Amino acid sequence: MMQDEDLGKTKLDHVLSYIAIGAMEFLEFTSILFLPLLAVQQTVLYGVNHPDQVLTLLIVLMLIISAYAVKLIKDWRRK
Repeated sequence: MMQDEDLGKTKLDHVLSYIAIGAMEFLEFTSILFLPLLAVQQTVLYGVNHPDQVLTLLIVLMLIISAYAVKLIKDWRRK
């Protein structure tokens, strides 16, 4: 939180501001946590009806991630 942020003039304003800031931080945390899980859930649901497309997509993603992991490991070993 910024030091020069205006939280209001009364104690109630300060309390309500801190509650709003806390709620905002909670929503940000849950969105970071649950959006990847939502993407996985939607992929699984789509894969029930279209397994050939999803399996192809997952194989391509696995190859890309594996190639990137090999590059990272090689760079890490050089250091």
